[in-house]
Amino acid sequence: MEKSEIIERFGGLMKVERLACLEDESLMPNACLLEAVAPFSGYYNEVVGSTKPLYLYIILEGKYPLEKLVRATLNIKKKSGLVFDAVPGTVQLFEHTCDMIRVRNLQKFSDICELQKLYAAEGFEFRKRIRRFTDEKGIITLRKFFYLEPLGEGMYLDKSQPHHAYFTIPRPLTFEEFQEVDKEAKYDVKILYFDAAYVWLYEDKVMKDLIRVFREDLSLEKLKAIRDRYLSIIK
Repeated sequence: MEKSEIIERFGGLMKVERLACLEDESLMPNACLLEAVAPFSGYYNEVVGSTKPLYLYIILEGKYPLEKLVRATLNIKKKSGLVFDAVPGTVQLFEHTCDMIRVRNLQKFSDICELQKLYAAEGFEFRKRIRRFTDEKGIITLRKFFYLEPLGEGMYLDKSQPHHAYFTIPRPLTFEEFQEVDKEAKYDVKILYFDAAYVWLYEDKVMKDLIRVFREDLSLEKLKAIRDRYLSIIK
């Protein structure tokens, strides 16, 4: 199939994540840092021997505009040479909803303390640890840019992150509806194994609703099968 032009869109992503509060002497003291216990659990929890990626959440005190985070991240990358990806968002956990910075693609865990200090130098204040926990479910909402290659029939490949793809759905869903649809879709053993999240994009002055699919070695055939299963349930 001929390659399509890459399109850039701003939007958001929402998912449930199992989280742990990290406590380590190598980390910045009195700063809440969460780690995803089981990132992409719909895939990695089922596939034996796969290496799970490192996803970290720097919990902020107060609220910060998108522009401030983008500028700070660009400054940090330029000054430090660290390799990482960072986007803003919120985490709903227990009775709290906090702003946060989602960090991924760090080359080594020991870089996180330096990253905390660099964001502090850019004017970010960190929330103190709320409580100790090792495996609690939270709702993650991200605000980010998506870099997509159209595959046709409302399907897209993520060009900024491997193993990610998307397909459009005919109507918006509440997050609770998405969770029910996702649960029912995965009863179909012909489309195992994958992880899903809810996505919305701004395009041509309207909102476009999609499902994000994560699966290593995700083929177009497999993506179509997953899409068809979701669409049959939503309709």
